[in-house]
Amino acid sequence: MKSILFVLVTALSMNAMALEITTTVKLSQSNSAESEYKKVLMAAQDDAAMFIATDGQVRGVNLERALESVRHVNRTTATDLQIAEAIVDLK
Repeated sequence: MKSILFVLVTALSMNAMALEITTTVKLSQSNSAESEYKKVLMAAQDDAAMFIATDGQVRGVNLERALESVRHVNRTTATDLQIAEAIVDLK
């Protein structure tokens, strides 16, 4: 009986440890994804400014990537110009 109880307690402890590790990994992935998202937006600032200055005639590759990312993450219906203006205003 003691050995069965020991096995159950050990199994529960291992599951709790696995859950803790999984949670930690998910949090770090989330932070990593957020950091990557911000890098994409910051890299697009010059392209966004050029897009605004040319009334949408010049669309740089960094801006295109940022527009795609913003729409994917935020599920927004904002226009390209509105998103470009928000990107330029980022600090």
